Amino acid sequence: MPAEPAVLHFNDCAFVALNLVRAARRAGLQWGYVPPAKVRPARTPGGGLDRLRYLPFVARRARALRRADVVHVHYGTSVRLIRERLMPRRPYLLHLHGTDIREQASDPRYRDEIARAIDGAEQVYYTNLDTAERARAARPDAEYMPAFVDLTALPLWTPGARRVVFASRWSAVKGAPVMLELAARLRQLLPADVCLQGLNWGEAAGAAAAVGVDLLPRATHARYLETLAGADVVVGQANTVLGVSEHEAMALGVPLVVPSDVMTHPDGGRPPVLAGTVEESVEHVLEALRDPAGLSSRLGAPAWVAEHYTADPYVGRLQELYRRAAGTAG
Repeated sequence: MPAEPAVLHFNDCAFVALNLVRAARRAGLQWGYVPPAKVRPARTPGGGLDRLRYLPFVARRARALRRADVVHVHYGTSVRLIRERLMPRRPYLLHLHGTDIREQASDPRYRDEIARAIDGAEQVYYTNLDTAERARAARPDAEYMPAFVDLTALPLWTPGARRVVFASRWSAVKGAPVMLELAARLRQLLPADVCLQGLNWGEAAGAAAAVGVDLLPRATHARYLETLAGADVVVGQANTVLGVSEHEAMALGVPLVVPSDVMTHPDGGRPPVLAGTVEESVEHVLEALRDPAGLSSRLGAPAWVAEHYTADPYVGRLQELYRRAAGTAG
């Protein structure tokens, strides 16, 4: 039997690559991983000597590619980094993570680059249900693979603190106007001992503070999960799709209120969340505060997330694709 190919996951978004690498390790496979901080500098180097800051990243990429037989690239504009001059050529799979296919694929500044990245990939995946039409128009064989929740990293849910947590940043893309309207209504109706919390993140964060949301500084992912785990109810983004933060809250068992309609999952039907208008969401929050544990039990969200949003089921089929891409399929 031929040896398994050396696999490299290059870059990451929403910890999709990291979760896949960890799941592969549980299956006895050792996939490589270059996280975003190691892919390129946080600030684009300027001219002159400042360009020297870029060299360690170039050298690191070249070393990682030399050790790999196949590369799984995360985010469309990352492909050019493995195709730069002097980089060893390797077959690659591409994961589209949202903005790349949702916005940049039609932006004249990025359109050709994204199209080349998609066309050159052995296989293309997209992580957001609302980008399915765009992804399949660009690549008819594109497949859905969700962003994952790492169930092993979740803290224990501890309801009872009388706390409502807004999970997403206060940005238009997350439905900030609707979230602000809901926050204002809740602050008017709820007693003072119920705390409204959210992240100090997004262009509308100041407006959230003005309507009575206690803003928390951005922190580590582990600290963020602890914040979710301390909520009686979590309010998700006002969108038709759920993000990783929403799925993490569901996996913890916290009742999730979504002030929007929600798309059905391709295999799992309607997500077990409390979706609806702002007024309906107010009632859902009140219901959750009265009996968070009982409502959580009725929703059954942790089991649903475990079935549909964990990385382990994807390892075997990915490994088969990696074998074929690397030319080692037996």
